[in-house]
Amino acid sequence: MNNNIISFAAHHAIIDIHYHHCFQIVVSIKNTFDCTIADKNYTNFKGFVINQRHKHSCKAPDSSVLVFLIDAESNLGQNLKTLLKDKLFLNIEDVLSPQQLESLLVTDEERFDVDILAEKYTQLFSMFFPHQLQSFILDSRIEMAIEFIDANIHRKIELSEISEIAYLSSERLRHLFVQEIGIPFSQYILWKRIKKVIFEVLKKDIPFTDAAIQCGFSDDAHFSRTYRRMFGSSAKPMLKNSRYIQFLNPAL
Repeated sequence: MNNNIISFAAHHAIIDIHYHHCFQIVVSIKNTFDCTIADKNYTNFKGFVINQRHKHSCKAPDSSVLVFLIDAESNLGQNLKTLLKDKLFLNIEDVLSPQQLESLLVTDEERFDVDILAEKYTQLFSMFFPHQLQSFILDSRIEMAIEFIDANIHRKIELSEISEIAYLSSERLRHLFVQEIGIPFSQYILWKRIKKVIFEVLKKDIPFTDAAIQCGFSDDAHFSRTYRRMFGSSAKPMLKNSRYIQFLNPAL
């Protein structure tokens, strides 16, 4: 389950210096790009995996890239932490083979095709996290918890509420949630709310302020602060420019 990841395709992007509290994977699917990481310039990059809280910027005016933002507290985040160790970043050419990178490339006609981009998203995800694509059956109590969260995402949700429904102690539910979902309970709800705002704005064309409130934020400013704190940039420009930013997870 990819509850702890936000992914999108970015076209002709120029991103100012910023940093994330999450891990980030960027891989080119059309043309190389230039970037700056920790005040050092790199040219003709095919991609990178960057550690938390390291400043970076990208200039890709002629490129299309896939971008993964991955919660550091998740199982996926722990995998990337092990991969990176203490490094600021890894060049994608040191992580994926030339054949793997070649397989991700798209033509000019394909790079705005959502179906093809979704296919490339799954392909890249499987390269980094092959075991996560295996099907599995969730514990019924966790399924119940997720259904409750979905139905009540507009308001504050307490762990104790769900523990009563699931007939578990709060501590047991907390442990089981991480075991089954791969992310802590509170982080799951936060990521769920952020992703739902993105989905509501882009898929249902709901006004930004309305979407933020419907998903449990006090207003759009609250959502924007939360998003910027986690990802180092504002969500609004991306949400308003869907031709050049195409979200793949949450799916369009």
